[in-house]
Amino acid sequence: MPMKTGIKKIDLQGLVTLALFVAMDIVLEKISFGPSTVKVGLGFIGSALLGYYFGPLWGGIGALISDLLRSAIFGVEGGFFPGFTLSAIVGVVIYALFLYQKPIKWWRVIAATLLVTLVVNVLMNTYWLHLLYGLDLRAAFLQRILKELITPWIQIVVLYVILNAFQRVKIRR
Repeated sequence: MPMKTGIKKIDLQGLVTLALFVAMDIVLEKISFGPSTVKVGLGFIGSALLGYYFGPLWGGIGALISDLLRSAIFGVEGGFFPGFTLSAIVGVVIYALFLYQKPIKWWRVIAATLLVTLVVNVLMNTYWLHLLYGLDLRAAFLQRILKELITPWIQIVVLYVILNAFQRVKIRR
């Protein structure tokens, strides 16, 4: 009698689609605009799409692969640190919890984006920087707070528009 593991299997087409979204995430992560104090990167789009199309499990695996490949291909300033890989996975899982197999609504996009901003960007990434560089946590929070008060609102609008466009595209999951 076969054991049920509860893990949703992915077929070849799903795996190829996941690889495409991983590649897109890697490229989008390298694109940003704005002044250095409030620089807005486009990596959140790839993370949200991984969560939206693949859910927490496969989206999280995609985030893991994406982060490892990005580090291997482009290198990482200061060296590779697994905490940021964990942040990438948690971000995709949060997006998936709000967006996977659900209709795109403003409140879902706002809640997911604000939760990623708070949990991943403000708490986790600031703590990783503290561990890596010995930064004072209070100073690091204060330095990041301006950006984290502005960028989520830009991300919410961009994400809502993009997810609505992608919602019309029928990609088999």
